[in-house]
Parts: sequence; C-alpha cells; structure tokens
Amino acid sequence: MKILHIAAHMGAGAGKAISGMAISDRENKHRIILLDRPEKSDHIIRCRQSGIEVLICTEKEQIKREVSEANVVVVNWWHHPLTYKALTEISEIPARIVLWSHVNGLNYPVLKPEFAAGFDACMFTSEASFHNPDWKDADRAGIQEHSDLVYGMGDFQPQGFPAKQRYNITHKIRIGYVGSLDYAKLHPDFASWLKAAVECDKNIRFEIAGDLSQALSDDVEKMGISEYVQFLGFRTDIQELLPSWDIFIYLLNPFNFATTENALLEAMASGLPVVASDGAVERTIIEDGENGLFASDQNTFAQKIQELSENMELRKALGRKAREDMIEKYDSERNRFRFDAVINTVMNNPKKTHDFKTVVGEDALRWFLSGCSREDAERLEELSEYSKENSDWKEAVLSAGGFEGIYKGRSKGSVEQFSRYYPEDKRLKNLARIMKESQEAFI
Repeated sequence: MKILHIAAHMGAGAGKAISGMAISDRENKHRIILLDRPEKSDHIIRCRQSGIEVLICTEKEQIKREVSEANVVVVNWWHHPLTYKALTEISEIPARIVLWSHVNGLNYPVLKPEFAAGFDACMFTSEASFHNPDWKDADRAGIQEHSDLVYGMGDFQPQGFPAKQRYNITHKIRIGYVGSLDYAKLHPDFASWLKAAVECDKNIRFEIAGDLSQALSDDVEKMGISEYVQFLGFRTDIQELLPSWDIFIYLLNPFNFATTENALLEAMASGLPVVASDGAVERTIIEDGENGLFASDQNTFAQKIQELSENMELRKALGRKAREDMIEKYDSERNRFRFDAVINTVMNNPKKTHDFKTVVGEDALRWFLSGCSREDAERLEELSEYSKENSDWKEAVLSAGGFEGIYKGRSKGSVEQFSRYYPEDKRLKNLARIMKESQEAFI
C-alpha cells in the first residue's frame, strides 16, 4: 500500500513521529512530501537511510499528482500556514485522507469538529484530545467513530533507554529539562518557578536542553539565577544525559498544545523522578504521587523539588514506577498496529473529494482564524481591520494585550508566522503589527 505523508516540515516531535512510523512499518510503502524547506534534517536523514523518499514539494501540480497516486494520504497537522494552502489545492482530487493531529487541539490551535469531520479518519497523539470541551456530544461521537489514538512517539522503545541506577546524591542536585524553550509551550513563569526552588535550596543546578530563546535567557538573568541555570543548547545525546540527572522537570504553559510529549516519556523511561505542571495532557501520562509529582504553582513546585532533594527513597520509588509504567503503556509496535488499523479501515472506502475550501476558507486570514476559538476568531477578525493609519490604532494594540503569548510569537502558528508566509494578505499584516506592538507594550 502506498501511504503519502504531507507535512510542513519534519522538525521536533512531529518529525520523530512521522519518521519512526515510516521506518518501522515494513508492510506499507511510505513516501513523505514536505511543504517547506527544513531547518533540521536529522529525521529526514534517518528516513532516507532506510530507503524512504522525502521530497520538498512546493509546486501545486506536483502535490496534486502525489496525492492522486497514493492509496492513502496522511495530513500531519499542527496549524502550520502551508498545510491549509495544500489542503485547498487538493480539495478536488479524489483521495482517502487521514488527519494525524500533532497538537492536542484543546487550546490554540483549536481542533474544530467540522475540520476533523472533513477527513476520512483521524489519529490523535494524546488521549486528552478526545475530551475537547468545545465539542458537542454529537460531534464527539461522530469523530470518535472514525478515529484512534496513535501516539507521536516514533519508534520509541522505553525498555531500550538506559535506566538510572544510582539515586544517591553526592554533588549539587542536578535538575534537568528537555524540550521547547519557547513560551508558546513553556510555562510563562518558568524562570520564577526556578527562582522559587533556588530560594529553598541553593544546592541545586538546573540543566536546560533545547534551542534557547532570548526571552527565556533574559528572564533567567532578570531573576538573578543565572549561576544556577545552565543552558545546554540542542542536544543529540539525550539518552546518555537523562540518567545523569537527579530530577526532571516539565513545566508547560497552561494553554499549551502538548500531545505525546516524547521528552517527558523518555525521562520517565530512564527512571527519573518528575515534577510537572498539572495540565490535561500531563494527567494522561502522570499519576500524581505514583509515578511523578504535580505542581500547580511556584511555591508548590519549590516544595516538591525540596521534598525530592531530601528523600532518596521517594526519588527511587517514583523513578522506578515511572519506568515501569512507560514500558507497559508506550510500545511502538502496538502504536504501529493502531496506525495500520486506521489506514486499513480507510482503504475499504472508495476515493472521494474533500471540500476543505468550505471548511477552512480560501484565504490566509481564514486559514489562521480556523485554528482559533470562536470567541478569539471574532475578536481577531475585528482587529485585522485596523491599520496603522487608524486614529484608534493604540486602542487596538491595547485590546490585544489579553491574547495568549502563542499568538505573538514567531512560529507555532502565530500571527507573524502566517503573515510571513502570506505577506500579500493586508489584514494578516495588520494583525501581526498589532500583536508585535502589544507584546512590546506589555514587556
């Protein structure tokens, strides 16, 4: 069977998910087309070394031809601007099309029921996605009928991760984090939480792995905790790094788009005791007090860190239970079987056209708004009418202050990212300017 993946790129967790599935699935022939030129190529290299074709495909006719020739098309979605353009271009091509959502869809970007219903089947990368509060019961029932849970964990084998052997501490307490350092995903008070822990115990050091953002670097400096925080940059030796830490932290933005959370799974598979923020996705992975600990605020976080720092038996118990649970719950073979089951079910249906133009619109502003909650979409559409020349421009900038930081970033489906890909859209340009000035005004 010919399975075609359409993805904006193959970076971060989505790249791991796509490459791992394509490499491990020996029953089908996978082919991957990327809509943008990749910034990172590690997952692409792995695919090509395994004989899987990965093409950069920016021409409409080529995309249409690829879709037409495939038995099943998997659209990898996380609200990237180019994905919508591709969807509208293939609307009139008869095909079997499956949505694989690499965001939870509970917060921005929101997975709307009418968008999910436009596909022949859906695959979600987190159990939390099935409990979307914006879905009506009828919507939920309809979506669940043609969907399944397919984690974005690639070829993750938890039993293959080196397990932490020693839980005694003979040095500074090493507390690690791996993941995005963009406040679109990271907790907005991340630096404050770290400071609270430092104030409780000066014998700790935070080691942070990931592409450093200037905003986080500045916040750590402002908090006066630079000597307690080491930024490691992007690392490729995570398996070796994890067992060297004493505690792992995972503090996400309350309005995050988290899903499978490979970094968290890998830390737990390594036997590390975890302190995490208490969110919908985190609760599908961690059972508080059993295989990890939750912190709802910075004071609780500091207390949990101190508690773990002083109690070796607790560190060991949580870490070993975490590893045990990861091995039991997250198995790439079972995950691949679920993927194959979705694909095989869809194959029983004839190819048909999909009217994505009606669902998401035909212009860039509509594509952007399609991932917003209905309330946010109405407010943002209204703001997009304001240009710099308007007399009430300043009021528009101030009114944008209440929007979440993810709207104001440079990527992750932000207004600026959409405007950068579609510079001819004047209303997106207006919105991008408003968000930029709003962010500067509230710094």
